[in-house]
Amino acid sequence: MLPEIYTGCAERRNPDMAIFHYTIKIVGRSKGKSVISASAYLNGDVMKNEETGRISYYTSKKEVVYTSLMMCENAPPEWQIVPEENIKRFQKSVRYKRSEDKEAALEKFKITFQKQRLWNEVLKIEKSADAQLGRSFEFALPKEWSRQEQIQYTSDYIQKTFVDKGMCADWSIHDKGDGNPHVHLLLTMRPFNPDHSWGKKEVKDWDFVRDKSGNIVIDESHPDWWQDKKNPDRHGIRIPVLDENGIQKIGARNRLQWKRVLTDATGWNNPKNCELWRSEWAKVCNEHLPLHNQVDHRSYEKQGKLQIPTIHEGADARKIEQKFLAGQEIKGSWKVAENQIIKQQNTLLQKILDTFGKVSGALSLWKERLNDIRRKPGSHSHDGINDKPDRGTAEPYGRDGTGITGKRQTASVLSGAEPEFADIKQRVIRTAESFARYRRTAFPDRTAEKQNRTVGNRESAMAGINAEAEQREQLIAETEQRITDLKQQIEKVRDIDARMRKLRERRSSGRTSTDDRTDAGRTGSERPDDYGTEQAAKQIADLEREIEQRKQSREYRSIADKIKENRRTISQRDRQQEKSRRRSRGMEI
Repeated sequence: MLPEIYTGCAERRNPDMAIFHYTIKIVGRSKGKSVISASAYLNGDVMKNEETGRISYYTSKKEVVYTSLMMCENAPPEWQIVPEENIKRFQKSVRYKRSEDKEAALEKFKITFQKQRLWNEVLKIEKSADAQLGRSFEFALPKEWSRQEQIQYTSDYIQKTFVDKGMCADWSIHDKGDGNPHVHLLLTMRPFNPDHSWGKKEVKDWDFVRDKSGNIVIDESHPDWWQDKKNPDRHGIRIPVLDENGIQKIGARNRLQWKRVLTDATGWNNPKNCELWRSEWAKVCNEHLPLHNQVDHRSYEKQGKLQIPTIHEGADARKIEQKFLAGQEIKGSWKVAENQIIKQQNTLLQKILDTFGKVSGALSLWKERLNDIRRKPGSHSHDGINDKPDRGTAEPYGRDGTGITGKRQTASVLSGAEPEFADIKQRVIRTAESFARYRRTAFPDRTAEKQNRTVGNRESAMAGINAEAEQREQLIAETEQRITDLKQQIEKVRDIDARMRKLRERRSSGRTSTDDRTDAGRTGSERPDDYGTEQAAKQIADLEREIEQRKQSREYRSIADKIKENRRTISQRDRQQEKSRRRSRGMEI
């Protein structure tokens, strides 16, 4: 899969100098992107997603100065047909009636309708949740070109680089008049068969042995060497499928089994294509730009430059910075602030390089002068008569400006250069110290700060949850103790009730106290008062009613479930916090 990349634009020293800006992204379902919405944005028009019924409106975008659709050779021709009923319906619309150039409005409607048909067909074939729907490009146009030149050179580049290889190109030129004309391009990622049907992105092929560079190993003498008879270019050493004993497996028809892999059927997803497409566009720009405005698609590192690349700001960051400068925002954009720091450090770095260049030039002149001193005839002779004690050395001591030995005098080589060298040395030291401080502070770990702030919020939230859980645990303990006490009281009351029931049975049967040694034969004044029994019966009824209500409401169960859920939430947050701490430790390292 071709990765999503961002390639920043070069820093512009001359405001009239052309810059290079080229980005590539993937529009896919896995990130929740809509290819219909992306096409509507770059066209500045209305499009409907037939899969979801959602309509994307971008008619307020006035910077779309040109739009086009370039279909490949094998694309179905009927996709470019616009029904007459749709044309008549558009001609009755308010947008058509209000347009100043009705022919241009009608032509744009036809192109938009064709693009909508193309991307809805893409959605029909790309149904998986992680499907890649299209490849999105954005690259800058040199403002030195006229509008017609921008259209012509861009069309030629897209036709040669993409459409001729089987892709369909949906592209537009945006220009707000702020000196930043650029192209938005959307390409299909699935090829077409010669019969105008959709082809395959990936095909199964043999898994061949490869070297460290990823290239197929060529060894025709190997016993597992294989070559396709119809296509001799398909060849290599196949890898056998082995069982647990290290023996090659045999299929159902007694055929040896070999490893197979999914390979890119088109080669469009090769990561090397990014550099190729960028270099092709840089070549097109340089062919139609003067020598002093040439662009370079390579990064600073590949160019061998020590400059620090700036980060991508975007329109939102610039708006935030404008509001901050106008006093409408408390904080400005950190992206703009970081780019300002980077530009200052690049200026400082350039001064360092210039200073070292001066030092290197001065040292070269000094070295040449010393070499001249060595070659003086007064210090070197063929017979040794005029040879001096410091012959053959680079020491300036003992010679005057002519190279003749004096009384331990210093030769006046580049007189007055010593103070300049000392000043340059101090400046270099100060610059190096400043640059070292910048290296420690220029790129603060904003991700780590954000994670620490998030961890702090989570810890405070977890502390509140823990306090609430403790309160609920105390409430549950009190409730359970109350239930235990009630159960004991119920058992006692039930025992009293049983004894009372037995007593009533004995009275009803006419048994006397002599028979059962009870008070059955006593008179009313002699019998004990049964007021406590009645109270016990009432208490039993009240307790049973309360227990029944608690069973119906299941309050104690709901509280227990809530505590379990809170404990589960706390454990999950603990795990997330531990992951964040590990990640932050890894970033700090």
